[in-house]
Amino acid sequence: MAGSGHAPLRQSEDSILEVKDLTVEFRVGRREVVHAVSGISFDIVKGETLGIVGESGCGKSTVARSIVRLNEVVSGSVHYLDHDLATLSGEALRVLRPDLQMIFQDPISSLNPRRKVREVITEGLVIWGDGQGIWSQDRIDELMQTVGIDPAFGDRRVHQFSGGQAQRIGIARALALDPKVLICDEPVSALDVSVQAQILNLLADMKQRYGLTVLFISHDLSVVKNISDRILVMYLGKACEVGNADLLYEQPRHPYTRALLASIPQPAPTVDPSEGNIDGEIPSPINPPTGCRFRTRCPSATSVCSSQEPQMQQIGDGDHYVACHHPVVITPRKGD
Repeated sequence: MAGSGHAPLRQSEDSILEVKDLTVEFRVGRREVVHAVSGISFDIVKGETLGIVGESGCGKSTVARSIVRLNEVVSGSVHYLDHDLATLSGEALRVLRPDLQMIFQDPISSLNPRRKVREVITEGLVIWGDGQGIWSQDRIDELMQTVGIDPAFGDRRVHQFSGGQAQRIGIARALALDPKVLICDEPVSALDVSVQAQILNLLADMKQRYGLTVLFISHDLSVVKNISDRILVMYLGKACEVGNADLLYEQPRHPYTRALLASIPQPAPTVDPSEGNIDGEIPSPINPPTGCRFRTRCPSATSVCSSQEPQMQQIGDGDHYVACHHPVVITPRKGD
């Protein structure tokens, strides 16, 4: 993929979340270290949906889990409003967690199988209360109805629901505490295609109804495009391209982004399906390549790609940035 994870921070007064130089590593055995995320930077403006996309193992879920401190951060910052979540601990971190809620990839395993559905949804409210310090069964009934679960089923347990229904329960649980930021970690990847559309529509409705800011993780660029305002493309712990969703889809400039787009049923208009045929396997995050991490699979790689890490650079005048020594030149089609 690309090089530096320094996607530009827009320094907007409306930014609700700013991730800067985030580095996350996991020790394997005595000596080996997995470089899961290596210097990622991005921000999310209030009310925006940022999609993060990439192959399995690229570090996107690690980014999501690290924001809410389910993983420890080696270095970098995660600023939520005026707080650096990366350095907080104990009660200082605990009191902020209701503001950032997460929907997990596997809807069944993310819910407690011993609890009834109503108990799953109300657990956070039992601990925290709602905005007025109280909560009611009417509030839970309303939440269940909002996500499409009949309140009459509140005494059932998770195994009695389908995957799509379980994900709706997970969404209700996340919304119960009235969060400001909703982090969705591949929320539809384990679901049938027909159910995926229902959950995506539900998330769009919830964003509109509750004024949410959303971080949406997926390996499917076509899904991300339909729900996101901006997209960040990751490869092997690094950011390679970021920008407005429509612009990035229509004019992808990084070879890896183009390979991802070439693999979906309806590739971008400037992408040839053959560009999806990239050779080789993803290198090990224990020993990632020098320079550009995508160079071992990139058809455009040269010697500079192995010796120098590419930095994020703006492409054109719009909200579009790429970290590549040889960004693809987009040739306008006749009639455009």
